[in-house]
Amino acid sequence: MRRILLSLGISLVAASLFAQGVKTLDEAWVKAAKAGDVAALTALYAPDAVVYPPDEMVAKGKDAIRASWEKFLGANTVQDMQMTYDMTSTTGNSSWASGHFTMTIVPKSGGAAQTFEGRFTSIARRKGGKWLYVVDHCAAIDLVLR
Repeated sequence: MRRILLSLGISLVAASLFAQGVKTLDEAWVKAAKAGDVAALTALYAPDAVVYPPDEMVAKGKDAIRASWEKFLGANTVQDMQMTYDMTSTTGNSSWASGHFTMTIVPKSGGAAQTFEGRFTSIARRKGGKWLYVVDHCAAIDLVLR
């Protein structure tokens, strides 16, 4: 009986983590961004992914995505980031989420910390048991209105 309960418990935890989809990627993204780890950020994207970063139009493919995050993290330290989900869905090998965020960055060139808000939409797919972003769209409202 204990084995059955233990197996059921493990299965439920694994199923819950497996179903997290894009939320799991978002947590890893925030952790890597705070650490300034461009390699870890880039590893979260599919080879054919498209990113719409807050400070440029588009980055297509891993090389462009890496260059985009190198530029952003080369100029800034991410001090804090909070994501609030408005909608999420995970079905089979597809997952998406949308919501809004608050990010605090400190310019590496000096100056005070800056906090800005924005909205995001992310789409991920699972391949070989691994979730990867295929579309990552971020619009920083404060940057857009300037």
